[in-house]
Amino acid sequence: MVQKNDEWLIDFYADWCGYCQRFESTFYEAERQLQLSSYKHVQVGVVNVDTNPGLAARFFISRLPTVIHVKNHEVRVLTSIKTVNDIVGFVTLENWHQVDPKSGFLSPFSLFGKLLGFVGKTVKMASNYSSPWTLIGVLTGFLILVLCLPIIIDKLNKKIDKVKEQ
Repeated sequence: MVQKNDEWLIDFYADWCGYCQRFESTFYEAERQLQLSSYKHVQVGVVNVDTNPGLAARFFISRLPTVIHVKNHEVRVLTSIKTVNDIVGFVTLENWHQVDPKSGFLSPFSLFGKLLGFVGKTVKMASNYSSPWTLIGVLTGFLILVLCLPIIIDKLNKKIDKVKEQ
């Protein structure tokens, strides 16, 4: 769990992504340099989007690799990261101040972000146990149920009211 006062650098990657594989050594070298500096408090992590689709959805990951910086529950995406110095400088030179954080509705820590993460995780789990067509059928059935539930509840309430009147 990311606590309010934590500072994190997180690399989102996939095993099948060639650029992610080439970028891996750069990211680990940046981690090593941060640990040798006065920025030891910065926690570094990696997330495989294939095994953790809920986190990828929650953080709105749309391209790989994506490195994000989290500080005080403010999430910023590192853009144009090519070298170790780009990553280390983002933290040590506090370049993150120059990047607008994902906030409000689009924050991974918002209710919407948490819900999106749950949906991503659920869809991944469901897809492991069934074919895509079964998953589409189940999701469609669930959607119909959610849309019809108010009508069903209203009819049941009317029946209960009739029974009470008699």
